[in-house]
Amino acid sequence: MRLDELGGRRVVLLGLGADVSAALPSIIDAGPAEIVLVDSAAEQAPGSGGAGRAGLELVGLDDAAATADVFVRSPGFPRYLPPLVEARERGALMTTPLDLWMGSRAPGQRVVAITGTKGKSTTTDLVGHFAAVAGIRVGVAGNLGIPVFADGWDSGAPIVVLEVSSYQAADLHHLPDIAVLTSLSEDHLDWHGGVERYRSDKLRVLHQGAELAPVVIVSADSAGALDAAEAFSPIVVVPPPAGAALPQQRVQNAALAAEVVRQLGGPQMSVEQILAGAARSMPGRLDVCPAAPLGRFADVQFVDDALASNPSATAAGLTWARQQDRPTVLVLGGADRGVASGPLSDEAALWATGALRVVTLPDNGHDLATRAGLDIAGAAEEVGDAVRTAVSLLETAAADGDTAVSGIVLFSPAAPTPSGSGNWADRSAAFRRAIAELG
Repeated sequence: MRLDELGGRRVVLLGLGADVSAALPSIIDAGPAEIVLVDSAAEQAPGSGGAGRAGLELVGLDDAAATADVFVRSPGFPRYLPPLVEARERGALMTTPLDLWMGSRAPGQRVVAITGTKGKSTTTDLVGHFAAVAGIRVGVAGNLGIPVFADGWDSGAPIVVLEVSSYQAADLHHLPDIAVLTSLSEDHLDWHGGVERYRSDKLRVLHQGAELAPVVIVSADSAGALDAAEAFSPIVVVPPPAGAALPQQRVQNAALAAEVVRQLGGPQMSVEQILAGAARSMPGRLDVCPAAPLGRFADVQFVDDALASNPSATAAGLTWARQQDRPTVLVLGGADRGVASGPLSDEAALWATGALRVVTLPDNGHDLATRAGLDIAGAAEEVGDAVRTAVSLLETAAADGDTAVSGIVLFSPAAPTPSGSGNWADRSAAFRRAIAELG
């Protein structure tokens, strides 16, 4: 949709998170006949009313669904609730701030949209980095924490690079000029209602019915993405450089980013430049925490992979850890959303007996580790306790009390942050605090 299509219509805001809050002034300027707010599917009872946030009338979901012309959905608001499905069947429209921004962008402004089950944040960040090095002006926003209607980013740049989540892609009605599919496995199945719907929602970044994105880029090393993208040929298949002592996922993402910059008119990047980009760490993405004066623990690598919210991402992190050939303790667990453990099971089978142990976190750590065939060596209620338990497990592997402790502590939850525990950044901070507190 476009912003000007909201004029004269009854608009229902589904949630008032950062994306919708940033878009609200532009939505008001578009001249809707009315704007009301459903604050949360869980908290709103049918027929409830009153003053909501931002001075908006607060209404129940059923009442809103019965009378809405347009829903503007916060990305994570459940799209497939029965009242919303029925409303769309009667002709109500549904959009998101990202969709409205894409439909209303400046004439001639090019958009690169990056999506995937894992790797989309890193690839988006690297496109911005490589473009700056090449002297190409781009704005970077989207799911990596920068709402498209927010201030503070270069929204007027001639090229805009957007990270697009499956939540955002589900109501995307505009194709980008360049679409990147970093990977495709399983995620958010509870929200989408199954694997096939997750895949079809995600792939809206690549196509709108018979209309295809002009350029579709995938990695040669991502079988799921390659298989899905074949229907949208021709595609640009990018082989990542081989032989790097870096996580293969990072190299893969850097190669994709380099190809995007080349498609935007930049130079063909060398292998050395791609690997230098792959070596850049992004908070929460296989980020080796800075060395600290940890005494006996100075030879322990503490790796923050807090953004790994599905088994595929954690399996990629474990692949890198296995290549280091060091004893590893994985801190695993978060909110359960029904994703298959297959990638973790496949990776676990490649480890030598005793080389990989797991400390589980609520809610699903124990169940996920059990299904994946991982060796559960401890359990903790919160991240700080999990770090201390992981370190004690590495200590027991040392020859005696005077031997320096060696190994890897990998915080890669394979699940989103449980309700009431903040977000990934809060758990990342807790992981780092616990490291700093080690004596």
